Amino acid sequence: MVTVALELWSEGHWPVYAPMAAAWPLPGVPDAHSVSWSEYGATTGVWRLLDIMAARGMLATFGTSSTVADRFPDAVLAVHAAGHEIAAHSVSQDVLPVHLDVSDERDNIRRCVDTFEALTGARPTGWMSPRATATAHTAALLTEAGYSWSGDYNDRELPYVVPTPRGPLVAIMHSDFTDVRGAMAGPRTYRDVHRELLDHLLRAPGPGILNLTIHAHVGGRPLLADMFDQVLDHVQQAGDHVWVATHQQVAAHVLHQTAQPEGVHRP
Repeated sequence: MVTVALELWSEGHWPVYAPMAAAWPLPGVPDAHSVSWSEYGATTGVWRLLDIMAARGMLATFGTSSTVADRFPDAVLAVHAAGHEIAAHSVSQDVLPVHLDVSDERDNIRRCVDTFEALTGARPTGWMSPRATATAHTAALLTEAGYSWSGDYNDRELPYVVPTPRGPLVAIMHSDFTDVRGAMAGPRTYRDVHRELLDHLLRAPGPGILNLTIHAHVGGRPLLADMFDQVLDHVQQAGDHVWVATHQQVAAHVLHQTAQPEGVHRP
């Protein structure tokens, strides 16, 4: 699975891991440089990543803040037109479910549905919370709003079904090593970790998942994007041993398998 994070922060907020953020000496004063750095994903990085995916004929899941649709609709429309899956990623990166009561969390989820449907004509069926941090209510609120999968889980390697009062929700693991976490180690480490993980999964018995995660505002920059492309080359070299799938395709597969009658083999 290729996961592209297409994120934005609300006005007055910015990523604390931006290159200059730690050196910002004026609490309460907008850090214009870090805001600008975060917007690179929507203005530039997403287009580079779309070109890379198009050249390889691959589809990804774009975890997208609904604020991107509001402020940079052309970027979201380009993702949709290319056939990629758009998953809701909250209104913005600073709107975390754990900071919301149940009513506000429900409104946040539904606002994402309405925003993306109004812009693209398609409702998102998947969800990723900022920081992959959900609440005790998130799963039920997602199925209530028509979602079929969530990327907030990391307790198992393979997807599984979470029962909710409104139906099943497929739990899909988040990546342990993204371009954000690996940035300090260097772009080549990002490449090498994922190539070696793929090699391991191909040698190991049974199915495995490589969730290749990249952020448009981080890994959409030239050198990291090239490392990302080299990982995709390694994936394609594996041929039919690898199924490159969107999160929704994986969720549909899991739901189909779990719906089989008792006694039927479930790979």
